[in-house]
Amino acid sequence: MINENQVTLKLLKIKDYTSKYLAWMNNKKITLFTEQRHIKHTKKKILKFIKDKRKSKNEFLFGIFVNVNNKLIHVGNIKLGPINFIHKTSDISYFIGEEKYWGANIASIAIKKILKVAKKNFRLKKITASFYQDNIGSKKVLTKNNFLKEGELKKQLIHKNKRVSNFIYGKNI
Repeated sequence: MINENQVTLKLLKIKDYTSKYLAWMNNKKITLFTEQRHIKHTKKKILKFIKDKRKSKNEFLFGIFVNVNNKLIHVGNIKLGPINFIHKTSDISYFIGEEKYWGANIASIAIKKILKVAKKNFRLKKITASFYQDNIGSKKVLTKNNFLKEGELKKQLIHKNKRVSNFIYGKNI
């Protein structure tokens, strides 16, 4: 199990792109519960995405890094945004690309850390996240961070050739 001191969030930079990152984005198992599974990712598309988020004033893409033997390893991403600065709210989305770190508490820690960033750096008051009804992992990490179910869009999404609900969880911070 990974502890909080081993996880670091850093704004993702072009230099953080690797062929491993590209492989994550084209891996159907990793992107199973994301809209990314519908896209054929290329190096060019990923670099454009990173550049666009670096330029954005209301979306911030962080790499999730784990310290292993004093070396930071990029294991996934977490995005804060789009931020609504009027209402002081934002969505978050995240994934762990390195399968060997699934179930190691990293997503829970990353969410805890992004909540601190949202509150301290942007003075946000509310964060939401949504997930496919079959995504038990997201439900667990959000619940662990005291998010509560606020809504269900019934049969909103198609997953594995069937209609499923999109759950919306939120937390006041």
